[in-house]
Amino acid sequence: MTRHGLKYNSRRQNKLMSEINVTPFVDVMLVLLIIFMITAPLMKTGIEIELPQVNTPNIPENDEPLIITINKNNEIFLSEKKVPAKNLKSKLTAIKNANPKVKVFIKADKIVSYQKLMEVMKKIIDSNITNVSLISDPKD
Repeated sequence: MTRHGLKYNSRRQNKLMSEINVTPFVDVMLVLLIIFMITAPLMKTGIEIELPQVNTPNIPENDEPLIITINKNNEIFLSEKKVPAKNLKSKLTAIKNANPKVKVFIKADKIVSYQKLMEVMKKIIDSNITNVSLISDPKD
């Protein structure tokens, strides 16, 4: 049937769409990315302490040091595991026997008394560990 020179096709051409719509997938992935970017900094681990600020040079690290932390409640942590003060010397002696070149870094909250810090230092020295350093935050 032609009318005014135009052909009308009474049959519609139905083709299946063979492409996948990826827009919803991209939207979901962007939302997940934003969620991970927001939550990743909040997942800090470790013992909460406030280090004193001092201008000191950074110490180059060759081996993984042993970190002893003293928090503001005078609790002692040996590599993030709480250790009673009476057991510290025996644990340090065992570590020294296993690794004679062990390095010990001490992190103490700035309100920890000098007396408590020296008690911990004495236990480190009594366990024959001589490579000891104190950790501080750089001063702004």
